[in-house]
Amino acid sequence: MNKVSFRLTFAEALEIGVKNAPSIIGCVVLWLLTIWVPYINVGTTIAINMLPIELAKGGVISPLGIFDAKYRKYMGDFLITTGLMIIPVFIASLFMIVPGIVLSIAWSLAYFFLFEKKKNPMQAISASNEATYGSKWTMFFVLLAFVVAAYVIAGIFAWICAAIDVGFITFVVMLALVAVIMSISLAINASFWRQLKDNVQ
Repeated sequence: MNKVSFRLTFAEALEIGVKNAPSIIGCVVLWLLTIWVPYINVGTTIAINMLPIELAKGGVISPLGIFDAKYRKYMGDFLITTGLMIIPVFIASLFMIVPGIVLSIAWSLAYFFLFEKKKNPMQAISASNEATYGSKWTMFFVLLAFVVAAYVIAGIFAWICAAIDVGFITFVVMLALVAVIMSISLAINASFWRQLKDNVQ
């Protein structure tokens, strides 16, 4: 059974992120700008969740691809899977937070199994739990390192923007920063998927 490697994850995330940076940022910016559009936003949200699958394949993605109608056909399975995960994670989080974190990491690949491996929602959640077995702590520390770095960088940029005190510049800089952070997050998930997808047939 494959396990997540801390070093490999960051190396792959950097490789994937650099190769696809403009495309990923374009996808994220388009998603952020259209998140308020009813119905369309469901398809683009599903497309964003599916991006790591395409990134893990090594291909170059097109930002406009998030508007493809094919993503909306997954709407029912996507919403069912989301519902099946949110309630247990919320309940688990009531027990001193940690169980909720463990469960959210265990199920973090569920959408990928749902879309790429064509499993039903329950099978996808179960497959994600099986695939991440033995890798949860490594995944946790990868995500923790990323979140800490993102907060530090965001804090520095927020301080600089506050010193400049120009509203439009602050908006543009912070929007770009959110897009970059989301892009790196997608690249990390692509690396997780690349390393763990073969753990479950």
